[in-house]
Amino acid sequence: MPMNEEKPQAESSYWLMQPLIFALLLALGFSLGVFFNGSSNVQIIKSDKSRTVSSGLMHKLGEILNFVQTKYVDSVDVDHLADVAARAILEELDPNSYYISREETAAVNQRMQGNMEGIGVEFFVFRDSLHIIDVFPDGPADNADIRTGDVILSVNDSLVTGMDRSLENIMTLMRSEPERPVRLELFRPSEGEINEKIVTRGTVPINSIGASYLIDDNLLYVKINSFTSRTYREFMESIESKIDESEEFDLILDLRHNPGGYLQEAVKILSQMFGQSGLELVKTRGYSSQERVYRTTGQQFFQIGKVAVLIDGASASASEIIAGVLQDKDRAIVVGTPSYGKGSVQEHYRLRDDSAIRLTVSRYYIPSGRSIYKKEGDDYYSSDVTEEIFDVGKTFLTANGRKVFEGRAIEPDILIEQDSFLTKRSYAMFRNTINRLAFVYFRESLGSTEENIPMGSAIDIPVEWKEDFMELAEEEFGNRNIEEDLMNYSDRVKNLLMARIARYEHGQVGYYKQLNRDDPFVIMAKEALYSDYQYQAMLQK
Repeated sequence: MPMNEEKPQAESSYWLMQPLIFALLLALGFSLGVFFNGSSNVQIIKSDKSRTVSSGLMHKLGEILNFVQTKYVDSVDVDHLADVAARAILEELDPNSYYISREETAAVNQRMQGNMEGIGVEFFVFRDSLHIIDVFPDGPADNADIRTGDVILSVNDSLVTGMDRSLENIMTLMRSEPERPVRLELFRPSEGEINEKIVTRGTVPINSIGASYLIDDNLLYVKINSFTSRTYREFMESIESKIDESEEFDLILDLRHNPGGYLQEAVKILSQMFGQSGLELVKTRGYSSQERVYRTTGQQFFQIGKVAVLIDGASASASEIIAGVLQDKDRAIVVGTPSYGKGSVQEHYRLRDDSAIRLTVSRYYIPSGRSIYKKEGDDYYSSDVTEEIFDVGKTFLTANGRKVFEGRAIEPDILIEQDSFLTKRSYAMFRNTINRLAFVYFRESLGSTEENIPMGSAIDIPVEWKEDFMELAEEEFGNRNIEEDLMNYSDRVKNLLMARIARYEHGQVGYYKQLNRDDPFVIMAKEALYSDYQYQAMLQK
């Protein structure tokens, strides 16, 4: 099963508001890239190139381990040494080829299916208390009626609130064998009561669609976090729940901070953008790999009109394929900052002991003929991985004759200036203080007799929020002389604070509705989509 693996780290507004503290049982960070799975709209062109490892080389590795095991002065763990050797061999090739130990394999495979193991909560420690700040839909905790805002007092009779426990210690307490119950004692501020909940650790489904909502009657916003094996189905469901099949609508497709995933899921989404069958979307080539050509199916179920794709420096692999194909076909405008530039493909090979490797086997090419691989410094690929030499800056043409370039990732049609707030030395402290202050305001609202603010409405925060921010930053992090930064970025911090409160109140959709009010990426995309003249002019030569 092929794939492409990488962990881009570029910061974005989206990433800014993710919680600082994640429990391991709810970790969502993917090192994805591109996986391939079968499809009827894939043309496979046989390659006549192949290589085999000589028996001498295989015997050399075995001989070394045998001598170490039988002759070394001390007792050694040969299995561990074999793991070390495997990692060293793959690290020598490129950053995207790597070894997966037997212990890691199951978790990696599960994440790619869009699941995780745990009870399905996100929490952090604040003022010596363990607060639940998110509950994943349809997970064990959700099914047990555990809610955002609950305070965990004890886990299996072990106190966790007021005990100054480390996060690692808390996670150890909450881990259990699959299908074995965990007993939680919870305080619910909205009711002023202590309850006991029995939760059985199990599979937690993670929807790859971060949010989907109508900006207006015919403009749909969809945020895709990653491409798991369920992304196409979830994408179609997110449209179906909001748009009638007979209605034409425009689309903002947000792929920022999306590291990739299954290529076939991206290809199926791309097919929804074209009514024709058999259009070439992407192809992959490698020295020893068969060439694969992915084409449109012609099965278009919704009438998608104008499209804007949002990308940033952490949009990689499958995300870049969608942005690049739509750009090459002049089917969409691309808004944002240059993408990550990861144009290689990895395959997943399971070894006899149930460990595995992810090996770079080919690169992919989009309709103009360019690779979206981004060259920085010395090329880290071995010269025999591919016969091709990239000409950085080489010009290619889109369907309408616009110039695009190889070796420079995906460059947006509308370039958004890099956010200087994210490069401030005080950025991490601001992020964490925003998360905590938003939770303080949310907790205060739980005890209020007033009705919850409807989703999409502007969030009210106290007029003295800046003073509250400074006090909390002092309490949590000490004096960092942040007043000047707070004044300079007050509008930005205020919107992020309101977005975080909206997330606690209404989940991810509420978060993005508030955040996107002042998001320059979304604002520029809306302006282009609302003007037919501007939109069409940008797609012309």
